[in-house]
Amino acid sequence: MNDTILRKLERNFEGYVGTIMLFAYTFLIGYTILSRSAPWDPPQYTLSVTLYLFTWMTWLAAGWAIRHDSHFRFTLLREGLSNRANYVLRYVDLVAWIFFASIVAWYLFEPLQRRFESGREILGTPLPLWTAYLAVTVGMIIIIIRSLQKAVLIHRQYKKGEDITPTSKVDI
Repeated sequence: MNDTILRKLERNFEGYVGTIMLFAYTFLIGYTILSRSAPWDPPQYTLSVTLYLFTWMTWLAAGWAIRHDSHFRFTLLREGLSNRANYVLRYVDLVAWIFFASIVAWYLFEPLQRRFESGREILGTPLPLWTAYLAVTVGMIIIIIRSLQKAVLIHRQYKKGEDITPTSKVDI
C-alpha cells in the first residue's frame, strides 16, 4: 500500500502542490473581490502573492506535463513513423528540454542571487522576494529531472517492444 501511495505521489507531485496553490490563489482573488464591496480595504499583498503563486503553478505544470506526455508536440507527424524512429525523436525531444532548461537555469542563477542578497520582501508579507523568483529555477530543475525520468521510462517501454508513438491523449 505504501508503495502505491509513493508511486501516486511521484507521478502527480507537481499536480498536488499546484492544486494547493490554485486553492490559495482562488481564495486570495475571491477575498480581494469581496473586499471591494465590503467596508474594509483588500490587503495590499494579494496582487503580488497571486502573481507569484501563478508563476509557481506555471513552472510546476511544465514538469508535470513532461512527466505525463501532455506538453506541446507534433503527434500527427509521428503516427506513421516506425517505433525506432519515434524512439530517436522522443530522445531528441527530451535532450532539447534538458538543453533549454539547463540554459535557463544557468542564466537565472545570477538574478536569483541578486534577489537573495537584496533582502527585499514580497510586498505586504514577511516572505523574501527571492522565493518568488525561485519558481523558475525550481521549474527548470523539475523539467530536467522529469525529462531524465521520461527518458528512462521510454527506454524501458522500447526494450519491452511497446509502442512509444506519442499521442494527443493525456495519461494521468
